[in-house]
Amino acid sequence: MILETRHLTKSFGTRKAVDALNLEIPDGSVYGFLGPNGSGKSTTIRMMTALISPDEGEVFIQGKSVQSFGNDALGQVGALIEKPDFYKHLSGKTNLEMLARMDGIDSSGIQPVLERTGLGARGNDKVKTYSQGMKQRLGIAQALLSKPKLLILDEPTNGLDPQGMKEVRDLIGELSSEGITIFISSHLLDEVQKICSHVAMISFGKLITAGKMEDLLTESDLLTTEVQVDNLDTAIQLLSTRDWVHRCDIVDGVLRVGISLDNIPQMIQILTENKIKVSTIIPKTSLEDLYLSKLGTESQI
Repeated sequence: MILETRHLTKSFGTRKAVDALNLEIPDGSVYGFLGPNGSGKSTTIRMMTALISPDEGEVFIQGKSVQSFGNDALGQVGALIEKPDFYKHLSGKTNLEMLARMDGIDSSGIQPVLERTGLGARGNDKVKTYSQGMKQRLGIAQALLSKPKLLILDEPTNGLDPQGMKEVRDLIGELSSEGITIFISSHLLDEVQKICSHVAMISFGKLITAGKMEDLLTESDLLTTEVQVDNLDTAIQLLSTRDWVHRCDIVDGVLRVGISLDNIPQMIQILTENKIKVSTIIPKTSLEDLYLSKLGTESQI
């Protein structure tokens, strides 16, 4: 494990933000960290990177306690926490040069990280001319200056348009293929499912579930079933009121019904009894289904 938290606990006044949290992040993984707003994700990341101290417990990076060894434990960690902030009137390259001097990092690595993040041709342009996706990639370039083995990203695609999300997603895939372990906090479930090999979910600071993405999706007792029918409006009216249906909507002309595998025959019976022709049924398990099954439909991501 490249990163571990053991009984990590942090309170703010009477509110326990993180409650005896145990995480194990395997070396070489892309690890998704999920939970509702206020669940303790950002507080956990701030303790991982020594921005705040835990009340109890420890964070270990490559076997070294962050709380005991400080920067020595964080030497091979790069982090992008929340929205990257740069001097907009200066070029991307100049911003990185300033940050490298502040951190005592050799500036010879600046152009390579710009190239790695797809900004090689734009490094001399002012940051104010960058798109939001480019600014996010510049933030990742900053995190890569220290040549980290572990990259911690807090909401790296937050506020990006679809193209910006794809750029960051592709970059994460490239960095992972180079052997960098990546820990990602996000509320975008579809993005996490596309790029992560492992996932953990927390609620009220407590770990709800964790493991390999493939294993957790296989074990999920809820799935979204795509159903092609000849009367979508009536089908929704019939199914949306059933207590065993946790979602029912129309996407691109296809009915999507969130149910357990055991309830599929019951769904088909209700539709056919009401003279609705069912032409295709495709059960699919998604991270959203897993999230809802573990944290409930009332949770706000």
